[in-house]
Amino acid sequence: MGVRKLAVMTMLAGAGIAVLALVAALGAPRASAQIRPYTPPKTAKPGADWTERIEEILPPGVESRAEATKRVQTYTPDPAKYPIPRTPWDGKPDFSGVYWPDATFAPPPVALESLYRPEAREYREGGGAARGLIDWRGIDTPNYHCWPPSPVNGSMGGTVQLVSAPGYLLLLNEGASNFRIIPIVGENGAQPRASRRPSFQGSSVGHWEVDTLVVEVSDFNGKPWLGNAQPPNRLPQTTSDALRITERWSRPDAQVFEYRLVVEDPKMLTAPWTGASDRRGIMPYDTVQESLCFLDPELDARHREFAEAQAKKNAGGVR
Repeated sequence: MGVRKLAVMTMLAGAGIAVLALVAALGAPRASAQIRPYTPPKTAKPGADWTERIEEILPPGVESRAEATKRVQTYTPDPAKYPIPRTPWDGKPDFSGVYWPDATFAPPPVALESLYRPEAREYREGGGAARGLIDWRGIDTPNYHCWPPSPVNGSMGGTVQLVSAPGYLLLLNEGASNFRIIPIVGENGAQPRASRRPSFQGSSVGHWEVDTLVVEVSDFNGKPWLGNAQPPNRLPQTTSDALRITERWSRPDAQVFEYRLVVEDPKMLTAPWTGASDRRGIMPYDTVQESLCFLDPELDARHREFAEAQAKKNAGGVR
């Protein structure tokens, strides 16, 4: 019995060491071998970014979101020190990697809100295609109902993984497990293709302009918001089925990728809108993690009841 018990204990100890080694390999901020008791963060000052509420519980030495964002935002690409990785099949920049966080290094030339058509106001007041689903004057947004992230950021909310493959760029979004498959056509530009079924993320097709991947996205279903509402001053930034987005993806060095876009929606906007220039830093991981989004039936019923009550109130049905 003593020998058998010793053997079992040795096996368990070996398994424990393997688990700890795996956790340590994943690294900080995703996972840490340090176990710390959870203590609720203190209330942040009014208007503070939500990340300020969690920074005090981060393990020592772990970079906060705010610190990581500032680092990526102020980063100066250095292709001499960090050469641009290139694919073996065509020599174009290889985007493969896991990236976080996103940081804006050049703001939009004009505010998106300034381009909305006055005649679209009533539609926007109702929440656009989300009418009856949410109350945008509160904290509710389409994202709370498992709608994909805004196409303005390439549906790249949170941590993303890019995979370069012959003829394709794949995007795997850790948030709610969204994905995009972007076919890449020849150097002569986008070629005609059969129309696709309208969707939240639209249909994408890319082509190379030297080392920049230009992606044209169309066939949207008119449901996405381009940006969240900010009650009471900013209405939901709704879209129509005429939405079209042109993205420009580049890899200035091995540490980051950069993303720019132009939005066109003649039913909603008076002119094309050039968005912010964003940058994402590469992370030392080989895959994104699992993340699920599903509706709680009871919570969803309460959302609908609240939305219906608000609609009646706004219509003068409730005094």
